[in-house]
Amino acid sequence: MVWPFNKKSEDSSAHQEQPKEQLQNYSAGKKYLLEDTNPRFANESQSQYAKAQEQASLRQAWETVSWNDFSLQKLVQIPCLRDAGMSGFTSMFVVGGVIFLYHKNPAKAANWSVGGLMLGSIVGWEQCRMRRKKSFQTAQMARTTVANKEKPMLNSVVHDDRVKKEWEGHTSDTSSKKPWYKLW
Repeated sequence: MVWPFNKKSEDSSAHQEQPKEQLQNYSAGKKYLLEDTNPRFANESQSQYAKAQEQASLRQAWETVSWNDFSLQKLVQIPCLRDAGMSGFTSMFVVGGVIFLYHKNPAKAANWSVGGLMLGSIVGWEQCRMRRKKSFQTAQMARTTVANKEKPMLNSVVHDDRVKKEWEGHTSDTSSKKPWYKLW
């Protein structure tokens, strides 16, 4: 927005960039967490607008789906797809092979192998999701434990006194009575 009574020209204000937000726990080359960023919506009216946008209809959601969403690059980014696919294909070959060896009927073996693929994929998907959920819970517990942990380095007076007491008899002066080595 250009203010009409601004002393600067419009060209100089157009080239100014807004300052980037300073991240607290970020170092170059590492990912930063969502909790390290500033909130996107500052006031209440914008958050009400965001809630209204979330209540989109099914038709609007269907219109956002495109064929590019089903490309190989997008599908491999789904966290548990690989595990579900591996367990599904494994169960497909095992179930189909066992049924074919037992009944000697390829049509029946193909039907059972498709069922094995579906069942194995569902089991693999659920196992992967359960493992991910447990790992996220473990990470959250670790974060809270570290946040609640006592930080003795902040209390330097107590730390210095304790270190002095520990190292009281460990001197390397020539004035010490016992040498630190023993010849025989």
